[in-house]
Amino acid sequence: MPNVSHDTLHGFLPGRPKALNRALDLLDLGIPSGVTTETLPTDASGAPKMFTRSMDSVLRVVRPDGRDPFILLVEAQSGIETKKETSWPYYVAYLRDRYKLEVVLLVLCVDTATAAWAARPLRTGLGRPTQVTVPHVLGPSNVPRVSRIQDASADLDFAAFCLWIHSNDPDIGGILTVMGEALAQDTDREARDDLAGLIEDGLGSEHARKIWRNLMETLFTPRRGTIVGDARLAGQEEGREEGRVAGMAERLLRLMERRGFPMTEEIRQRVTTCTDMPLLDLWFDRAVDATTLDEIFARPSATDRVPAPAQSPEHTAVPSQEPRTPGPSAT
Repeated sequence: MPNVSHDTLHGFLPGRPKALNRALDLLDLGIPSGVTTETLPTDASGAPKMFTRSMDSVLRVVRPDGRDPFILLVEAQSGIETKKETSWPYYVAYLRDRYKLEVVLLVLCVDTATAAWAARPLRTGLGRPTQVTVPHVLGPSNVPRVSRIQDASADLDFAAFCLWIHSNDPDIGGILTVMGEALAQDTDREARDDLAGLIEDGLGSEHARKIWRNLMETLFTPRRGTIVGDARLAGQEEGREEGRVAGMAERLLRLMERRGFPMTEEIRQRVTTCTDMPLLDLWFDRAVDATTLDEIFARPSATDRVPAPAQSPEHTAVPSQEPRTPGPSAT
């Protein structure tokens, strides 16, 4: 099922010829360094289109001398999908017929079981096979595990590709730490911020993503002025503010309980859904000495220590349906 990590995995190499060359070297196809690529349409529906058939990434790869171009079909697999056993032979035949070039099917896998399944020859026919499709597979068993900072620094793009392939490794924390240290040394801050965001997108495990986010906050602060950097900083600031608001709401509820105020579901909702930090501070200060809920939730006045925030009527209306009594009373 396509998702962000799936799309990042198969879409990463096409725009990075150097990393693509290194990946092709792992397949021992004899492709010399310095290839150039052209991205091709991924729609394999044919005509008329009875239903949509979409490939992951399709490239026309040209060698440095311009001879013998070929089609590279890149498919990303995070698990076993038996429908691909018929889709892949169709894709290869479709591309061979459309472009009249040799077709290489490359399947990227993030676990060994999926890689072993994907590497099996796909045969069709009776007796002697009419067609045999044998995918090339890159997975944890034949993609290097980058464990040294200097190796990651030498080719950050290829190192990012490798860590995605090994994203289910038991020591993913160590792999991500090496990548983070290497990335932190990159002097091109804009490119670094962009790659840091892509690395997070390509990690299929939420556990690995949390490790990566913590590393990024520890090792460097994304640069303001870039799309990724501004978005990440805004997210961090928003997260910290949400944490402060939630913490204050929790403290206010505990104080009100200790003071003996009746804690109805309506009161809890009113406190926990309030996102105005100054207003929560005001309610907390009032709750220290208030004798009624009306006193806590009354509209802020000019004598309060914070300016009256712009609140919707449901947050600022003074509960007035109940008579005021010396003890706690519900709104």
